[in-house]
Amino acid sequence: MITINNEPTAYTPIFLGTTQHSLRLSLEILIMVGMKLNDEIIETYNVSVSAIELGQLPDIGSEIAIDEITGSELSGFKAKLKQSDAKIQNTASTELEKLVDLKNVGRYQLLKGQKNMTQELNVPTLTNDNLILMRQMLGVTQKELSVTMGINEKTIRRIENKEQGISERFVNKLLAVYPELAQIIEVQFDWVSLTFPDLTSKQVIDDVLRLQDNLFLERPTSQNFYTREMAFAGEKNIYIQDFAPFKNPETQAIEQKFGTTLYLTGKGTRLFEKALLEQSMNWRNFFEKARQYRGHLTRLDIAINDKWGLLNMNDLVKAVQEKRFWSKSKSYAVHGN
Repeated sequence: MITINNEPTAYTPIFLGTTQHSLRLSLEILIMVGMKLNDEIIETYNVSVSAIELGQLPDIGSEIAIDEITGSELSGFKAKLKQSDAKIQNTASTELEKLVDLKNVGRYQLLKGQKNMTQELNVPTLTNDNLILMRQMLGVTQKELSVTMGINEKTIRRIENKEQGISERFVNKLLAVYPELAQIIEVQFDWVSLTFPDLTSKQVIDDVLRLQDNLFLERPTSQNFYTREMAFAGEKNIYIQDFAPFKNPETQAIEQKFGTTLYLTGKGTRLFEKALLEQSMNWRNFFEKARQYRGHLTRLDIAINDKWGLLNMNDLVKAVQEKRFWSKSKSYAVHGN
């Protein structure tokens, strides 16, 4: 039983995963909740919920202690947990921190160019103007910065006036007192497609994804020469397309044609990250496992979360418009701003 916009329903709320890219410092997180009735998911809601009240994240497909959902598609939905079940804590679950680490397949530092991926990143050196910008974004005065760093205010003033250069020692001190500057860019997977020539959709769900069969809705499709698809919670976030079973006209036996493609869309990758966490796996483990089933990547999109404005969007748009990029695709698009 759950109340949706003051209307009591007979639905049972089921946890389907988190749906946002960045969970760091989030007091509220976005999750997807399925409304189950007679063992079937009728509809889904993307709701914000208190990370502190929620405590540990439930397993995918398990019941979640939500008492009420209010809001709309336009303004967003909020969930209220059952007070009797909610475990109020001073801090959010450590599982959220594990999910943060799993999401970020690469992190780069703006100040020193350190990284945990093999590919080198051409990171600019810290300039006087950068320091002014960083101080403004941190919301501190020259005096406050000098006190925090334990240096003379005159040094800060001279650097910002371009009367003095920035030393390696200064950068190390800045990183020590503001460790958030060491995590400027986060790299995450945003779309994953894998083709399996020897599997059916059910085998992909059971053996590759290792998700519950009853969380998927079967329906016909004519896309990509396939005849059916299995959609997670009935939505096109995580779905598998393959050939429907057919009756052999000679033997009259029901046979299954092999060959299937798995799609994890932008939202789908975020939902699936919780499943990876439950299986004590990361993305690398998942791709290695897919290879064991002869799966090969057909699409892999990367999202770059640039928290401090290292990348200039106007420069990137101009570079795309002037075709100063390499791609197998013959088309491009700039969406919105």
